[in-house]
Amino acid sequence: MDALITVYGKPGCQQCRMTTRHLDKLQVEYTYRDVTTDQDAHDIVTMLGYLTLPVVVAGDVHWAGFRHERLDRLAEIHAAAPDNAEHEQAAEQYLTEGGAA
Repeated sequence: MDALITVYGKPGCQQCRMTTRHLDKLQVEYTYRDVTTDQDAHDIVTMLGYLTLPVVVAGDVHWAGFRHERLDRLAEIHAAAPDNAEHEQAAEQYLTEGGAA
């Protein structure tokens, strides 16, 4: 399953490094995308209207900069959320076996 949190950053960015280290410390899964080597990542950050990094996207919520209180809240939500991977696999199997009408 892909991480539900994406951090858009670039090499040498202190706030990007602080953000990913904080998420690591909180044991929250995330995907990191380097806007200097990933054109799609750069385009997403631009489309969202941000001029500074990092940009953190979690579902419909996004922000720029290192914001430890928001990262802490994401960790709380992550810890409380059920693991739906088993349900997703069962649904996929049901659909592949022709269970859908």
